[in-house]
Amino acid sequence: MLKALRRTTTSSSIFVFVVLLNLALGCNQPVEQTTESSNFIKVEGDDPEMDSAIETAQETFDYFRKHWQDPSFDGYSVKFALPTPDDDLEHIWFEPTAIDGDQITASCANDPVNLPDLQYGDSRTVGLDSLSDWMLVKGNQCYGGYTIRVLTKRSPEAAPPLEFMDVPSD
Repeated sequence: MLKALRRTTTSSSIFVFVVLLNLALGCNQPVEQTTESSNFIKVEGDDPEMDSAIETAQETFDYFRKHWQDPSFDGYSVKFALPTPDDDLEHIWFEPTAIDGDQITASCANDPVNLPDLQYGDSRTVGLDSLSDWMLVKGNQCYGGYTIRVLTKRSPEAAPPLEFMDVPSD
């Protein structure tokens, strides 16, 4: 499953931090969308740290599955790696509305850069084999967010005021 996600990818860094900040503060207001290239960073497909983060997100997804509708969490999102027209992958955050087996139906949470058939708010059903991250936010604590942890380490000045938590053993 991970090999399908190892091509060159585009990932939103600043936008993701804004989404996380809104979740942490309990904001349900829409975030102004932008596709300016300065708000996105390129992550090469041979990035071992990012590959490890994606693998951890996939391995721990059952925790998200069990808790994403728990009202004690302030917010929840999943990130999918979707194929672009130029045969790369773009990682996009979604807000799930249903999980059925290995399929997640969700609403796109940001404007893609290189996915012309997808816009903010569009609903899609995507297989778990395209999952690249997930997060559950409670107060200032973020469970999951493994790719965000990598980006936070690389750009701490842009990081939201969140404490990243390991998945507890249930």
